Amino acid sequence: MADKVVDLSLAKWGKTRTDGSVDWRRKQNIRMRHHSQVVVSLKVLLPSLAAVLIGLVILWPQLQARQDEAISIVSEDTAPQDQVMINPRFFTVDDKGERLNMSAENAYELPGDTRRIRLNQVKADILSKDDRFFALDAEHAVYAQSADSIDLSGAVNLYSEDGYELNTTQASIDLKTQNIAGRAETFVRPPAGTATSQGFQILNNGKLIRLTGKTRAVFYPDRKDGQ
Repeated sequence: MADKVVDLSLAKWGKTRTDGSVDWRRKQNIRMRHHSQVVVSLKVLLPSLAAVLIGLVILWPQLQARQDEAISIVSEDTAPQDQVMINPRFFTVDDKGERLNMSAENAYELPGDTRRIRLNQVKADILSKDDRFFALDAEHAVYAQSADSIDLSGAVNLYSEDGYELNTTQASIDLKTQNIAGRAETFVRPPAGTATSQGFQILNNGKLIRLTGKTRAVFYPDRKDGQ
């Protein structure tokens, strides 16, 4: 049997053979183009990143202050669920023997170095030794033990047995003297007129109401029948 001879020059190859130097130059060009793209990208990104970092350095104190403020607001207005007193009642007597009774829908202790108790939907009455009666209600109150005082806020309304009604948004009670004072806009409705002021003082357990700051008052004289 005759041997079969195959001419390798006529065979089809799976891959085309190329010159090694040409292939090296092609790969090198690809690497250079990729390197150029990376350099251009870094030239764009690095200044942008530097600007962002500078902005953070400038804004960080303000962001931190706002965060602290937000934490403070949450601490004041949000009650710890496991430490809330429901329908608490408080009773105190000053040096003159005059009594103050106070109740609230709920109360809880605020965080901090000094003891403060937050109360919501507050009602209170003051009874003097001569049986004069004075009452108040407020949306919120904070009792400060170190100052022995109660700060009222929200809608604050005070009433005297003489028929006076006072409406404001801020007031403070000195538990040592049981005097009440406020520095917010105040509306007063006495039995025969109206008055507005920038603040007020209630002294001697409601016997004296003093309007402070810019004040405007309108009084209606007594009218006789037929006039």
